[in-house]
Amino acid sequence: ILMLFSIVTTVAAQETSDEIINTFFETYEKEPLEAVDYVFSTNEWMDRNKDAVENLKTQLSSYLRLVGDYYGYEKITEKSVGESYKLISYMSKYERQPIRFTFVLYKGKDRWQVQNFKFDDNIDDELEESGKVQFLKENWN
Repeated sequence: ILMLFSIVTTVAAQETSDEIINTFFETYEKEPLEAVDYVFSTNEWMDRNKDAVENLKTQLSSYLRLVGDYYGYEKITEKSVGESYKLISYMSKYERQPIRFTFVLYKGKDRWQVQNFKFDDNIDDELEESGKVQFLKENWN
């Protein structure tokens, strides 16, 4: 039993930020609201904020009724501060429009946890803005 416990502990401690996100999307494909629960289960401090998690799940459920069939996901960007704090953003593709999921992950000692998680549908606004900024930069050269 002790040996089994040490193997399980080692595997859990080795979970990478990518593994957390992959597990999220594998769960999301079948049960989106369970995927939200999973993300917050990586951070023991989130137990203190159950109302916010339930509110987020209610909002997501409302979005999902409006966007149609799910077609997968794509990474948008990844930014980090040092080696232990990162933001990773993904676009979930739907029939009607995409939804962006943003994960902020933190590794305090030896394991990654989700520090913050949110979603929105403002991808087109940011794409349009980035196009304007890029256009201005090209004219300065």
